[in-house]
Amino acid sequence: MSARKKQRLDRITTPNGREKMSIRFHRLGKSEEDRAGMSRRMFLMTTTMAGITTNAMLGSSAFAQSSALSSAQSASVLQMVQDIYPHPGLLNLSHYEAIAASVAQTADDDEATAKTLTDGLAQLDAKAQELYGSTYAEIEDPDTREGLLRHFQHEGFFQSVRWTAYFGIYNNQDVWPLFGYQGSSVEHGGYIDRGFSDITFVPEGPTLEERMAEVQK
Repeated sequence: MSARKKQRLDRITTPNGREKMSIRFHRLGKSEEDRAGMSRRMFLMTTTMAGITTNAMLGSSAFAQSSALSSAQSASVLQMVQDIYPHPGLLNLSHYEAIAASVAQTADDDEATAKTLTDGLAQLDAKAQELYGSTYAEIEDPDTREGLLRHFQHEGFFQSVRWTAYFGIYNNQDVWPLFGYQGSSVEHGGYIDRGFSDITFVPEGPTLEERMAEVQK
């Protein structure tokens, strides 16, 4: 989806010597933002799904302090959510904070989950110290943080945070409008007349009444 295209009107000479007009689409090179986005998408595609408990999916819109996590660990969870599903300029910090609070709440409610998460975060910071002399959350470069997370992408704590974030963002009806998704259309007659024709790069087609009149001729 990040590949961009440009519409151009070309003149083509046919074998009989006549000229005709043809619209062609030419792929534009990827911008730096596109390449960064593709890098993160490829990162997500390589992860393996793991079962998690999501009983506290979005329990609070406030980033409350956890009894199972320290302040530093809570900050690391918040940074992980932002790094795994980066939507700069689209999602607010409060959206990510709500997901981080959900992860923390799940840890507060289950001792085994808390241990898996805190052990994983400790390993993440240890690796960050080994490679960069800093904790994970203190690393400023997002690509460096992403590379660090790749070391743990198959671990249970990573998958737990990942899937809580996944459902917290993409299964959240309050967030859908920010992505331009208007929700299900089946109860409104389907996508033919609600969503399908929202595209703006092709000429407007006939209305439903015009189509019905044509069929009834």
